Amino acid sequence: MIMSGTREARIHQLQLIDIHGTRFYDLNYAHDDNPTQLLKARIGIESIYEDPHPDDAVTIQYLMNVPVNVTRR
Repeated sequence: MIMSGTREARIHQLQLIDIHGTRFYDLNYAHDDNPTQLLKARIGIESIYEDPHPDDAVTIQYLMNVPVNVTRR
């Protein structure tokens, strides 16, 4: 469990969704140190860099084991 910190990862798939006017990305990603274990997260568009794409190398910031920010490496 990651209480607080960052992990290097790669986006495998993402989908922009709209829930009652609020936009999110549903991400499928894997940490660089375990590329076969796909993880999922829903993150607001304000918490991810502009124009993300599959296969982007990213840094994911966690708080209480929940992704809270995604930046491009």
